Amino acid sequence: MKLLKPVLFSVYGLLIIALLMNKEQFLLWIQYNNNFIILFSAAVMLAFIPVIPYGIVAGIMGLKYGPFIGGTINVLSSTIAAALLFLLVRFLFQEQGLSYLKKFKKMEQFTGLMERNAFFAVLIARLIPFVPAAFVNIYSAISRMRFVTFIVATFVGKIPVMFVFAIVGNQFLSNISNVLWITLFYMIFLFLVYLVYRRLQ
Repeated sequence: MKLLKPVLFSVYGLLIIALLMNKEQFLLWIQYNNNFIILFSAAVMLAFIPVIPYGIVAGIMGLKYGPFIGGTINVLSSTIAAALLFLLVRFLFQEQGLSYLKKFKKMEQFTGLMERNAFFAVLIARLIPFVPAAFVNIYSAISRMRFVTFIVATFVGKIPVMFVFAIVGNQFLSNISNVLWITLFYMIFLFLVYLVYRRLQ
């Protein structure tokens, strides 16, 4: 167990460095690779290591597999990545997780929501894309939130944004007007979710 932490840290650090140095090549490889299992594994890794904005990866999945399959891949891969980080922090990296959370000045607002309804707090945070995913994962892991509650809230909350990314990726090269309409409706949806979030605060 003592060796496990430094090994995991080293592997994670090396993956970050590798992705930072080869972002463009990796995205091209995803775009032209047709092995489903490898692509799904790559999507999980990129959701777990947020070096490349996941919206780009999610859009590529929509372009390759269509809105439904691409959106499903996006939801499942990002949920699996969230589950992995949750479990790692809860059982191995509590101290590092606490150190990460101290960077966020408005943490007490999320704490208030968590104390009232943990499921709803995570669900709302997933629906609002500017709430950092890593913050939600780590905070939930350090809290007393049940793993099943976290996973269900994460899965449901990721459905809208991940399917929007897939639809936009699928339509981007063929119908830009559809992309603009989808983006507009999604922005209205986000505004309504944000109003609910502010009301709950």
